[in-house]
Amino acid sequence: MQKLHLDSEYRNRWVEFHLADGTIEDSRLKNWRHVAWRQVVRIVARLRNHTHTVECTDPRFLTFMNFRWGGSEVIYDGDRKIGRRPIRVWTIGWTDGKECFLRDIDFRTGQVIKDYVAPLSQFTGHIHPAVKDRVLGI
Repeated sequence: MQKLHLDSEYRNRWVEFHLADGTIEDSRLKNWRHVAWRQVVRIVARLRNHTHTVECTDPRFLTFMNFRWGGSEVIYDGDRKIGRRPIRVWTIGWTDGKECFLRDIDFRTGQVIKDYVAPLSQFTGHIHPAVKDRVLGI
């Protein structure tokens, strides 16, 4: 069996997946792919001293979203490019099968970068395998 990433390698950064039966799965102990995703009723992201919660009672709700991403952005001094700054983001939210309702959290500080709505088509690779049929109709 393939060894999957656990968040225990990070200091003070993890996600809790709250299930309908009251169980709490911890990303420091279990990879998100092994969580009973159809049973998740709340996601709690704990980054540094910040706690971010996503619950969904919206009737359009299909499933939660949870992923990390990164890259870099250009730093300018006036009109002159002077370098690049790394981007490290943890994103949590939910989808109705067409749009994603997301919160980007700065991985380093734990602070909210932004809340936004984006097309699900941009994030299909981040849908949990257990709910792909529900969300994508496959």
